[in-house]
Amino acid sequence: MRSSEPARRFLALAGLTVAGLLALVAARVVWFDAYWVFREDPPWRAATGGASRLLDRQTRRAKVLQALTRPYATALIGSSTVYHGLDPRDVEDAPGPIFNAGISAIIAEELPLVASVVASRRGVARVVIGLDYYMFSRPSVPVHLDPALASATGRLTTLMGSVLGRYALMDSRLDAVAGAEDPGHWTRDGFRVTPPLPPALTRENDAARRRSTAPFRPETLESLDRVLDRLAGRRIDAYLSPVNDAQRRVLADLGLREDFERWRAAVIAVGARHGVSVRDLTELGARYPFDPEAGSTPFWLDNLHYTPLIGRLVLESLGLRRPGAP
Repeated sequence: MRSSEPARRFLALAGLTVAGLLALVAARVVWFDAYWVFREDPPWRAATGGASRLLDRQTRRAKVLQALTRPYATALIGSSTVYHGLDPRDVEDAPGPIFNAGISAIIAEELPLVASVVASRRGVARVVIGLDYYMFSRPSVPVHLDPALASATGRLTTLMGSVLGRYALMDSRLDAVAGAEDPGHWTRDGFRVTPPLPPALTRENDAARRRSTAPFRPETLESLDRVLDRLAGRRIDAYLSPVNDAQRRVLADLGLREDFERWRAAVIAVGARHGVSVRDLTELGARYPFDPEAGSTPFWLDNLHYTPLIGRLVLESLGLRRPGAP
């Protein structure tokens, strides 16, 4: 019996040592807060002015963690069109606080996972969903949201990994955050402030859209059914994203105008089955022309992303902002 005493002491000491090391790792991760999850004003913001290479390049991870931890009563869901175009500060008539959960290049199959995260948050009363053609046509993305986010256990594991995971510690350094290639910066409520883009970038974005635009995939509509099911019991405002003339030229040149029209009708029909009115705002930007050869305008960053000037018109159309408000 006595011979087991040293072994127990050794195991206890080893356990305390591991616990101490984990506590140090967690303290470092929470202090630096690379994904802006734990602190109001993490230290990297003073060095970068709110710009972050991690938030730009790993938007999926960052936005999921933020959506799991931020206090909010209204969620804005969608792609980068949402986080570029809908500024929570422009919302006047919705329960607050408001969080912009837009995720870059999100595809329809991932939307139910975001809906699961939002639905898991107590106190969320209203959800705004911005839908664009690319969600329902893009066949895949290099990195997908973790399917485990659909379950409470998966969401808890994700949160634990944000403190003690390998990436959590690797990313907790200024070199990982600084050096963002995209102009602009993030706000705490999930919006991205982006200055006008020069013609070189808008031409590049137009060319990228021509390479990536694909036919409508009707099977993706099942994902929208799941989104609306998971958000049942909350007020849902859904809309089809504004489309400019340059984006329409891309669709026409690729022979996809009929696909676009079928997508519009199909999404509206899905909403109707769930008792959700999907506002068709695709024509909202028609009066504001855009030329990819000339750079950004006050209304369009590029041939896909609208600025908050059109975003305010979107909010007005949804009853979230007074018409003509400054």
